Amino acid sequence: MKEFLFFIKRLYVCKVVMKFVYMFIFEYLSNHIVNKIPVHRLRWLFIRYVLRHNISYHTYIHMNVYIYPNLFSPIKIGRNTAINRLCVLDGRGGLVIGDNVNISAEAALYTGGHEIDSPDFAFYSKPVCIGNRVWIGTRAMIMPGVTIGEGAVILPGAVVVKDVAPYAIVGGMPAEQIGKRSFDLNYELTWRTMFL
Repeated sequence: MKEFLFFIKRLYVCKVVMKFVYMFIFEYLSNHIVNKIPVHRLRWLFIRYVLRHNISYHTYIHMNVYIYPNLFSPIKIGRNTAINRLCVLDGRGGLVIGDNVNISAEAALYTGGHEIDSPDFAFYSKPVCIGNRVWIGTRAMIMPGVTIGEGAVILPGAVVVKDVAPYAIVGGMPAEQIGKRSFDLNYELTWRTMFL
């Protein structure tokens, strides 16, 4: 019996140590040290090979982007996508971002939250999917469970709580469609700089 209790105690200590290491690497180190390194390629290497997110070599992530720690659901980001400074990427519920997407400064993409009417403040998560050539404006918020169609534009400050049709222009709180974007989109976001 003594040996069994000793084994349980060691198992608990290992679990606590692993949780500490996980939180240090995936939360503190990535969001308070690595995201402040002024060399893009070093940040990209850490995000791709340490955090294990599935991001293209041609994705550009600016400094000070906060990535919610999540070991089991890697974020997927396509080619030539630009994620500007001070954005929030929450991959806990599943986050997929397409090719040539421009996410402007301080935008937030959330896949998890808390149930408003839950007596115990229960957590929930739903996937977010961003189509190709989407443009998300400064300080816009994308809430859990939203799909944004190809070529759509989310205006600055918008709060998106429901799906957005392809090539729609939406704005407001909550976001509503206020126009349509041209269907003739063929650009590629290839602008790069070493120190941002």
